[in-house]
Amino acid sequence: MEKQSKEKKIKVPVEKKPKVTMISYSIKMTIPTGQYANIQPEIIVKAGTPEDAEKYIAPHMNKLWKEYYMISERPQVQVKPTITATEPPPPASAVAFVKAKSAVDSAMSVDALQLIQKQIEASVKLEQADKHTLAEIVIKRIEELQNEGIQKQ
Repeated sequence: MEKQSKEKKIKVPVEKKPKVTMISYSIKMTIPTGQYANIQPEIIVKAGTPEDAEKYIAPHMNKLWKEYYMISERPQVQVKPTITATEPPPPASAVAFVKAKSAVDSAMSVDALQLIQKQIEASVKLEQADKHTLAEIVIKRIEELQNEGIQKQ
């Protein structure tokens, strides 16, 4: 007796390429915005499958539908302006003090500081206490500039 060899043939599944290739997929929808008034948005995408395209397009179309559907028929909401209490502006003396201090801090020469000091003394917006405080700041700044001049020499 002869042994017959039995060979089993295994079939390997072959991937079949689709005969049709999708180039683009579009969805167009008519949204009624009022009586005899419509818009027709259309979204066109390139996708591998219609399911992928639909997953991308559907949320955008839903948003457009919610935003524009029967917009002219919706009740108009009247928005009343709300009046809020605001803090009163700072007194003029505080604003003048800040500006004067800024000028003193940015002065680059003793001559400039002397001019600023004259303006501070003549100011009608500054209170006496502020003028005294600024005079002390000017004196300190003059000393700083003079010390810088000595160090540069």
